[in-house]
Amino acid sequence: MKYCLLVMLGGGIGAVLRYIVTVALNNWFNLRHWGTFVVNMTGCFLIGLMFGYLIEHSYEMYVFVIVGMIGSYTTFSTFEYENIDLIAHEKYIEFLNYAVLSCAIGFLAVFLGALSAKAIM
Repeated sequence: MKYCLLVMLGGGIGAVLRYIVTVALNNWFNLRHWGTFVVNMTGCFLIGLMFGYLIEHSYEMYVFVIVGMIGSYTTFSTFEYENIDLIAHEKYIEFLNYAVLSCAIGFLAVFLGALSAKAIM
C-alpha cells in the first residue's frame, strides 16, 4: 500500500508538470507538438539521470520519482529506458520487436481509435 501511495503522489506531480510544460511551450512556440517533444526528451534525460542513483540508494524514492513522477510526466522515457535495457542485456531481437511493434501498432491503434470515434459519433 505504501508503494501505491508513493506512485500516486509522484504521478500527480508528474502529470501537473507535464501539463504546465506542455501548455507553456505550446503557447510559447505556437506549435502544438513541441511541448510534448520537450516533455519526452527531458523525461528521457531525467530517467537516465535518476535511475542508477535511486535504485541503488532508496527503493521508495525510486518508486516515487521514477515510477510515479517521471512515469506520469512521460511514459516515453520508460519506453526508451526499456529499449536501452534490452540492448544492454544483448536482447537485440527483442529490442527490435519491442521498439518497432510499439511504434507501428501504437500508431495503428491511435488511428483505428480515431476512426472508431468518428464512426460512433
